[in-house]
Amino acid sequence: MSDKPQTNVVAVLTGDIVKSQSLSDLVFNATIKALKEQLQGYSSKYQGDYDIFRGDAFQFVTQQPHKIIDVAVALRLSLKAMSPSIDIRISCAVGNASFRQGEIKTGTGEAFVVSGRGLDKLKTQYIAFDSAYESISHTHLLTRFADTHLAGLTQTQSETVLAYLMSEDKNHDSVASSLGKNRSNITRILNASHYKLIADYLDYMEQHIKTAMQA
Repeated sequence: MSDKPQTNVVAVLTGDIVKSQSLSDLVFNATIKALKEQLQGYSSKYQGDYDIFRGDAFQFVTQQPHKIIDVAVALRLSLKAMSPSIDIRISCAVGNASFRQGEIKTGTGEAFVVSGRGLDKLKTQYIAFDSAYESISHTHLLTRFADTHLAGLTQTQSETVLAYLMSEDKNHDSVASSLGKNRSNITRILNASHYKLIADYLDYMEQHIKTAMQA
């Protein structure tokens, strides 16, 4: 592990657990465990790093910025799928940053600043996205629409949509098998969740972040 800070364009996700102080110790500990498992997985998958601090706050940084919204949505769905359902607030930002592996809470730079400030501004919204790239500034409103849609998903819908998004072949039979349910039931839940709109939003954000960084 290098002691030198890495400075380049990254995506930073800053978040916290909604109403964490009202959760029982059992539920809170289960939530932190689930959150840690998810962050570990995405760190390995997307050249990332993460930290959980102050009890209910967390940060994630990835050197594959185009994947940041995928991670944000998946994190939210995974916790909404828990019993009881848990919600989190997440602020994502793309920009220059400097950080040491294993010490991202001391990271500096545009992406960290914008992500942290974005979280402080969140009131009724749960997912926000910002960047220094003017070409993707229009996605703020799109993200607000996506956020409102995600807020309306039930626990079962969140679990099913997440399984679909994580599925390699995006086949309803595969999703049904992974959840131990029949295909017709899975299709009904996915359709009621308007899952294609969520998938299209993620694809749109990924492509536009890629394009902005290549310009």
